[in-house]
Amino acid sequence: MSKLTIPTSVPEDAKLPEIVKVFSFILFGVLAFGLATGGLFPIIGLRLQKDGASDLVIGLITSVFFAGTFAGSILTERILARIRHVRTFALLAATAGISTIALTLTDLPAAWIGLRFVTGFCLGGYYVVVESWINYASTNKTRARGMSIYEATRMLGIAVSPFVLGFGLGGQPYVLAGLLFVVAIVPLVLCPLEEPRQNAPGTLPFSRLIAGAPLGVLACFVSGAVNAAFYGMSGVYGERAGLSTTEIAIFIAAMLIGPTFAHPIMGGAADRFGRLPMLFMAAAVSAIAAIWIAVAGPGFIGLVVLSFLVGGFSHPVYSIGVAYVNDQLDPGDFVRAGGALLIAFCLGTTVGPTAAALTMSVLGDAGLYVFLAAILSAVAVGATVAVGRSARVFARA
Repeated sequence: MSKLTIPTSVPEDAKLPEIVKVFSFILFGVLAFGLATGGLFPIIGLRLQKDGASDLVIGLITSVFFAGTFAGSILTERILARIRHVRTFALLAATAGISTIALTLTDLPAAWIGLRFVTGFCLGGYYVVVESWINYASTNKTRARGMSIYEATRMLGIAVSPFVLGFGLGGQPYVLAGLLFVVAIVPLVLCPLEEPRQNAPGTLPFSRLIAGAPLGVLACFVSGAVNAAFYGMSGVYGERAGLSTTEIAIFIAAMLIGPTFAHPIMGGAADRFGRLPMLFMAAAVSAIAAIWIAVAGPGFIGLVVLSFLVGGFSHPVYSIGVAYVNDQLDPGDFVRAGGALLIAFCLGTTVGPTAAALTMSVLGDAGLYVFLAAILSAVAVGATVAVGRSARVFARA
C-alpha cells in the first residue's frame, strides 16, 4: 500500500490538484474560520435587535469589529516576528474562540463592543498569517492559483456559515462558532509547510509599496470597497426593488457563491496568461455586469445571474492583485506586504458603504451598481495602462 505524503512546498510545475494538496492543512483551517465568522453578523444583529438595542449600538458593534480587523492587519507583523506563523495562528484562533463564546456570558453593550473588537483583531491577524504563508510557499508560476484556492475556500465557508450557525437558539451559535475557531488550530499545527522567514519590521514602508505596485494596492482597496458596499447596501436595494425576503437572500447568496467557482478558474488563467490581463478581465466583466443591473433593471432571475457574475469576477481582483504585488517582492517582505495590502482592503471596506449610499441618494437605487461599476472600471483602466507600459519596456529591450 502506498503511503500518502503531503508535499512541503509547491513544485514549480504543480497542477491545481497538487496545489490544493500542498495547502490542504491551511485550507481546512481557512474553512473553519469562514464557518465561524460568516453567520455571526446576521445572528448578532438579530439578537441585539430582539434585546431592544438601538440602531446606533448595533452599528457601533459592527463597526468596532472592522476596526479590530484593521488593527490586526497592522500589528500582527510584530507578533509573527516573535513567535512565527503556527503559534501566532493558534494564539489568534484561540482568542477569537474565547471572545466569541464570551458573548453568551453578558448582555452589556460595552462588553460586546470590546469582545467584537478582539474577534475582529484576530480575523485581521489571521488574514496576514495565512496569506503571507500561501504567498511564501508558492512560486511566481503558482501564486495566483494558491491565493485563488484560499479565497474560494474562505468564501465557501462564509456562504455556508449562516446555515451551520443558524441551527439552535440562545447561546448555541456563539458556542459553535467559538468551537470552530478552536478547531481551525488543529490542521495548522499539523501543517508540514515551512514557516515563512520574515525580514525585519519596517524594511518595506507602505509608501514604497504604493510607489512600486500602485495597481496592486488599488486592486485591494477596490475589492474591499466592492465587498463592503454590496454587503452593506444590497439588502436595501433588494427591498426597494420589491423582492421578498427569500429572493433577497438568494440574490445575495449568488454574490457569495460566485467566487467559489470563479476563483480557481481565474487563478489558473492568471498563472498561465499573466496577472495584468486577468486582472483586467476580472474587473471589466464584473463592472459590465454591475452597470447592466443599473441600466437594465433586470427581473429576479436576471439579478441573480448578474450578481453571480459581479461576485464571481470582482473577488479575484483581490487575489490576483496580491499575487501581482508579491511577484515583485523578496519573500521576506511578504508578511509586511500582506499587512499593507490588508490595510488598503480595510480602507476600502470603510469607504465603500458610505460612498455607495451617497451615490444611491443622488442616482436612486441603481446608484449602488453604478458605484460598483465605476470603481471596478478604475482597476480595469489601471491594468490596461500597466500592460501598455510593460509592452513598451519589452519593445525597448
